[in-house]
Amino acid sequence: MAKKFDLLKGEKFSLGKGDELSAIQVDLNWKSGADLDATAFLLNDDGVITEDADFVYYKSNNRSEAYDRAKFGSKKNWRDNTVPVSFDGSVVGSKDDLGDEEGDTEDAGETMHVNLAKVRPEITEIVFCVTIYDEADKTTFRDVRNPQIVITNEDTGEVLCSYNLKEHFSSETAVVAGSLVLNEDGDWEFEAIGKGYDGGLQTLVDMYQ
Repeated sequence: MAKKFDLLKGEKFSLGKGDELSAIQVDLNWKSGADLDATAFLLNDDGVITEDADFVYYKSNNRSEAYDRAKFGSKKNWRDNTVPVSFDGSVVGSKDDLGDEEGDTEDAGETMHVNLAKVRPEITEIVFCVTIYDEADKTTFRDVRNPQIVITNEDTGEVLCSYNLKEHFSSETAVVAGSLVLNEDGDWEFEAIGKGYDGGLQTLVDMYQ
């Protein structure tokens, strides 16, 4: 049985091969008081996405259920009642957790589910990010309390590793929390990154397209 590790920035945790441990739950957590969004990018060796659906976020058009006007009515209602899915189905996102009640001290967060056995061969990294939803309200990651990313074996419920982002952020409105990386031996590793950027979600989209 794997031991749970609390990682520091730059450290890695080996998950083994996709056929050994395929179902991973990735929780991106924070204290409420800010509306944050979790996103994932499935990247090739060049560090870019090759399909639009490999940018997994709450407004993605590739979802767990196709749009049916008779069933959902508006597209907003469709997105509110389905979850985003990557091009190959290996990454499944969650519904948007607003977590924006001022003064709220409850835990908030969003979860992504990863099936490593479904990741297509050209994908060598899956990056997990958190961004400020509305930069107009001047919220930055300096205002976000207790952000962390937790990796769990979805089959057993065992927490494998976690990373508390203790960096001293200032003006950043987007953070790359961590990534799953396929190494030269064909094993998947989780790497704690904790790198912040100005410019919100658009900065990340520009980086990975």
